[in-house]
Amino acid sequence: MIRLNLPSELLNYSNIIEECCSRNTQYTSDVLSNKQYLLDIGNDYEEYARLNNLYRFDTDFPIEPDGVICNTLSNSHMVKLYDYCLRDCRSGGVYDAVLNSAKNPKIRCPFCGGINTPSQIDHFLPKSRYGHFSVFPYNLIPVCKDCNTEFKKEFFPTEKNKQLIHPYLDEDCFFNEQWLYAEYIDDGTDFGTVCYYLVPPNDWSDDKKDKIKFHFEKFHLADRFSVSSSGSLSDIWVQMKSHKMNGTLMDDFEKCNIDSVIENESRANHWKKALFQAVKAKLSVIWRKI
Repeated sequence: MIRLNLPSELLNYSNIIEECCSRNTQYTSDVLSNKQYLLDIGNDYEEYARLNNLYRFDTDFPIEPDGVICNTLSNSHMVKLYDYCLRDCRSGGVYDAVLNSAKNPKIRCPFCGGINTPSQIDHFLPKSRYGHFSVFPYNLIPVCKDCNTEFKKEFFPTEKNKQLIHPYLDEDCFFNEQWLYAEYIDDGTDFGTVCYYLVPPNDWSDDKKDKIKFHFEKFHLADRFSVSSSGSLSDIWVQMKSHKMNGTLMDDFEKCNIDSVIENESRANHWKKALFQAVKAKLSVIWRKI
């Protein structure tokens, strides 16, 4: 929903591994002796994600029944490396750098399109199964609590048509081309309501269309956007009523209070942009009603 860019200090995965291992835990030697493997499979992760193939990891890189990742390195070692070294001890400042990168008002939680502020780090491929990537920066996503614990949980893809949008590695079209829209509905309440829906660009492949549909449904975004928009919708209604009472023409209100918001919203698929577009489409009807 919202593009993320890794902070420059997190682009060197080798340094992150070294920083985490500087804590000299009992599993440090197992991690360092398999460092090259972690670097190589990190490159594989990046390539698979860019090609929309992360769903294949479950078969191409299976975890052994005893939890062994490579040689003496186990999944539990990598989980501990994240839990103790990266998260609890804040090794290398990685945890805070990832989390703070999305606290910009124009970013916020990338999974829900900025409804909430990130307060946790999610492993795009869960560390409980893919410990390989427990400290791999492209697998660390700053997210809000709702997206992490209520909707995504421990999800990982196993089917091509059931994958989530990757904030770091997916194609630009998911973030720069509009596919989120809304419709204003007069439901008999004071301000009405807004229904959100998807219209992918006609030239998109089925893979891309499947991805936004699955992401939209997985995070229950139609309902969450509708709830989030209610406050803004009531504000628009109050502003509209005030301007009309003071003699403002509808066209002038539209230009200054509706079009300006749409034009200044740089995020193609932000719920507020779709909200104002929906109000604009029904503005003459709403204007007559108030």
